[in-house]
Parts: sequence; C-alpha cells; structure tokens
Amino acid sequence: MARLVPLPPRLRLALLLAAAVAACSLLLVRVSGAPLAGPSCVSAFPRLCKFVDDLRPSIPEQIDASTGKPIRIGAYQIRQKLHRDLPPTKLYAYGRSASSAHYPGPTLVTRRGVPSQVVWENHLTDRHHMFPVDYTLEDVPRLLLGGVPIVTHRHGGEQLSCSDGHPEAWFTRRGEVGRAFSSRRYSYPNHQLPTTLWYHDHTIAMTRLNVAAGLAGFFILTDPKGVERTLGWLPSGEFSVPLALADRRFHANGSIDYPTVGVVRRVHAHWVPEYIGDTILVTGKVWPYLNVRRALYRFRVLGAANARFFNLRFVCTTKRNYPNFAPPFTGKKLPIIQIGSDGGYLPRPVSRTSLLVAPAERHDILVDFSALRSSCADVILTNDAPAPFPAGEAVTNDTAVVMRFIVDWEGDAVPAPRIPRRLVSVPPINTSQVVLQRWIAAIEESDPATGEPIRLTFDHHAFMGPPTETPREGSEELWHVINMTPDAHPIHLHLIQHRPVSRRPFDVAAFTGGACSFTNASLPSCFTGREQRVAAYERGWKDTTILPPGHVLTLWTPWYSQDGTPFPFDATLGPGYVWHCHIVEHEDNEMMRPLILTN
Repeated sequence: MARLVPLPPRLRLALLLAAAVAACSLLLVRVSGAPLAGPSCVSAFPRLCKFVDDLRPSIPEQIDASTGKPIRIGAYQIRQKLHRDLPPTKLYAYGRSASSAHYPGPTLVTRRGVPSQVVWENHLTDRHHMFPVDYTLEDVPRLLLGGVPIVTHRHGGEQLSCSDGHPEAWFTRRGEVGRAFSSRRYSYPNHQLPTTLWYHDHTIAMTRLNVAAGLAGFFILTDPKGVERTLGWLPSGEFSVPLALADRRFHANGSIDYPTVGVVRRVHAHWVPEYIGDTILVTGKVWPYLNVRRALYRFRVLGAANARFFNLRFVCTTKRNYPNFAPPFTGKKLPIIQIGSDGGYLPRPVSRTSLLVAPAERHDILVDFSALRSSCADVILTNDAPAPFPAGEAVTNDTAVVMRFIVDWEGDAVPAPRIPRRLVSVPPINTSQVVLQRWIAAIEESDPATGEPIRLTFDHHAFMGPPTETPREGSEELWHVINMTPDAHPIHLHLIQHRPVSRRPFDVAAFTGGACSFTNASLPSCFTGREQRVAAYERGWKDTTILPPGHVLTLWTPWYSQDGTPFPFDATLGPGYVWHCHIVEHEDNEMMRPLILTN
C-alpha cells in the first residue's frame, strides 16, 4: 500500500506560490459590469497578483472622539492579511482591543472646538522588537526589562507639548519610561481649522521601526457649523475614501522584510538611510482595487511611507492594455482637483494632472468618475517618483502601479455637483511683523571610506544638543532651510501650521567652501536663480513641506494658533516640541532638533 510522505516545508511553500501564480494567470473577473480583465502578477518576491483585494473592507473603523469621554487606544501585536496570497503579516497596530487592532489604526473623528482625550496604551508583549534595534544610534532607548517602547504623536495638531508625543516620552508595557514621559492620557483642544491629521509612533531613534511595523492612523477634524458650513456639497459616506500610501518588502512567510544590515556596518550595525519597498500598500492592502460608481469622489491622501515619495496620476486603461499595464502610461489622465493640504482647505480648488506626495503630507482631492466614457474601462492610480526622491532609482513595473478603480458601467451616473471657484478664506502672508529670520542647513555626513551617509543633521547639531530654535510665543519668523544634500526632505514643524513662501536654487559647492553667502553682503550671493513662488496647491496651511536638493526653502512660521489667536494653552511648558525631516530613517539618525517656545 502506498504511503503518503509529507512534503518538505520549502517545497510545499514553492508549490503553493506556483499555484497562486497559476491562479492569477487563469482568473478572470467581471465586477459591476466592468470589462473582463485578469489580475497581473508581479516580480516582487514573493510573487503577488495585483488588484485581487478589495480596498473597502480594509478602510479603518471611525471612532467619535467628540463625546467628552476618554478614548482608550492601544498598540497591539496582530497578524493581518495584507494580500490574498500572502500569509498573515505580523504587525504592531493601533486599536481599541487586540481583536479590533488594524493597520491603519482606527480613524478618530472630532469637531473643531470640542476637546478630545485619548489614553494611549502599550500592549506589545514582545520582549524584543520585531526588527533589529540599532544601539549605535546615540539616543535609542536602552531598556532594562525589555519590551517595545512607543509614544504617539498627533501629526499636525495644536496641543500641549506633554500631549504632543515627544520622542523621549516613550513608555513600555513593562513600566519603563523615557525622560520626557508624564502621562499616557493626552488632551487635544481641537481649536485649529478642520483638516486631515494623522497619528503615528514617534519614539526616539525607533520611529522608523514602529512606523514600518504599522503604528499609524488617521485623525480627522471637522467643522460642520463653521468653516465647512458652505461645503456640504463635498462627497461623503461611500464617496469619501482615505488612501494611506506606503511601501514594504515581504518575506515569503508574510513577514515584513526590513533591513538588518547597516549601509556602513562598522558605524551603524542596522541603520540604513532610507527604507524603500518593492510592494505598494494602500490603506492596509497590497495593490488593491476599489469599485467606484460614476460619481465624484473625495480622497484623503496620506504619505504614510518611511521614505518613498509618490507622484500620482489617475490613468484610464482598456481591456487591450490590461493586465499587462506597465510604463509608459499613455491613457487619458483624469483631472485631480485639490481642495486641501496638511492644515486645511485651500482658498480655491486647484486642478492638477499629477500629485506629488511626500512622507507625512496630506492632500485632500476630488476625482470625478461621472464624466468617463465607456472606452475608459478602468482607472489605474500610477506612480513615477524615483526613490529616493528625486534622483534615486526609477520606478519598476511594480512600484509604478498603486491601485485600480473598477468603474460601475451598469449603474446610472451620479451627476457631479458644481465645484465653486472659492472654498475658504486664507489670509495672505504678511511678513511685516517678522521678528527674526533663521538660516539652517540640512547636511548629510558621509563615511570617508565608502562615501555612504552615516548621519544627517541640521547645522551639524545632534538632537541632544542645546536648543537653537527657540521662537517667542506670539511672534512670527521666517525660516530659510538650506538643502546641501542630494535628497529632498519633507520638513515638519510640530505645534504650528506654517505657510511655504518660496524655493530658490543655490550653489552648493560654493556655499560648502565658504566662497559665497546668503547674508554677508561682502561675499557673492550663493543664489543661482530667481526666487520661485510656491505652487497654488501649497498656498494654504502646511505642517510638512518639501525641501528640494540644492534649494533654499523659505517658511513663514507664526507662533500662535492657526486662526490668529493665542494658543488656548501654555505652549512654553515642557518638555517642549521638535522639528525634523519626515523621512523617518533620517529623523532617527539626528535630523531632528528641539523646538522650545519662550515668553
């Protein structure tokens, strides 16, 4: 009698992967009357099919944070299916319980003027982090009892510094805390303008690890009886969708492949300058699809990647060029109507054909599917931003594609509302009250032997160095940030919403050699071109602004509340705030500085 012999694990896994690939090549689907189209498999390891997972079930639950009662949100270790053919992935994720925790975390929704309280809890039971912790980074928590330290920052929020998620306010499940820790209960006054905020981990020298592990979520501030009372025409319900864009690499067992070997290991055992994935995630799903009606949709787009920029386009495709959809993309590009940025609504809608999204930026956009013709079978969201941005490697056939929108051609079109020419009032920038101009250089320090980066700083200052940015509460300043590195940096200031003014190219070599100056009239000017006013979609409130290489970025920074009134709290109280580059690998290796308000 024949005896069944179990297959070796590696062979069994190989056969399962081969079966999945075969299934992708054979499967044909028709959704909501869309033309027949087969999912395409990609070269990223493990091989995963595009567009086989519905985005809708992955959209996080919404929690009303305006009830006046404290909300308890914990960090839990979970396993989550990120793709149909990928085993469940181990993540650290936010939720109200272990069973409800999810990546991204629950979306907290509140109203302007209604304070919220969140008790952030750490339920991570791992004795050691799922990724290697680099103890060559000077500021990393050194735990005696083990565990995973966390601290949550509400990004873009006006709040007391003890509720801001200071990098050294971390705490573990086993009771160890950082030097800036005071409480797990955070208070948010919600005094600022309505907008899309988000929350994420901010642990000193470990933010990159905790964000890559999944600790992030949306926080939406509304104002239905105020600023938004004339914006009732905006899409809502099923027509309003959050898109958190990220990238990862995966092992065949579903676990996240985060680098374990440093780029210069004799200096940093594990640290790398940027984590760039070969697989795209959207709101917790790998290359998902979304069924859409022929209607106007609102997308709240969040750059949730560690380091990857996205340059997005909505491109029409047909059965003829799908599933082998790859660059160059020649289909019709749908207009993107941007209505808001990090800090709130823009003064007027801005029509665009592409959307550049840096890590931590938010873009509030409208896309109209109601006017599509049947020749546009589907719409594919594409990406062509090099990584690192702007001079890194070009996108592959895999990273050039983000997600698919399957248009319902059987249902009736929903007439799109008329989009007004003006949205809200945003005051013009007035620099007449500026009391101080700061000039700050972004610097990449390289290993002499290899030329690889080993540290990134502002003016060569370490995070633990004495504070140099100490604005007076109630004042206005101009910040000129000088980029001497080859990368673009998303510059993020905590506490306030700033206003980008301009960018201007300069001579990096001459400035490095001391042959020119920005402020000394006895030396030639370092500028090599004219001042470039920021684009229309940046003429609102921002908390994260792109600093291109070889440019000086000028920011108007008002050190008071967004509506022009004093902060509804004492912003000079400790432990203080920070500002930094939001490429989190840079932030974790000294490209972050204290921000201390004075009175």
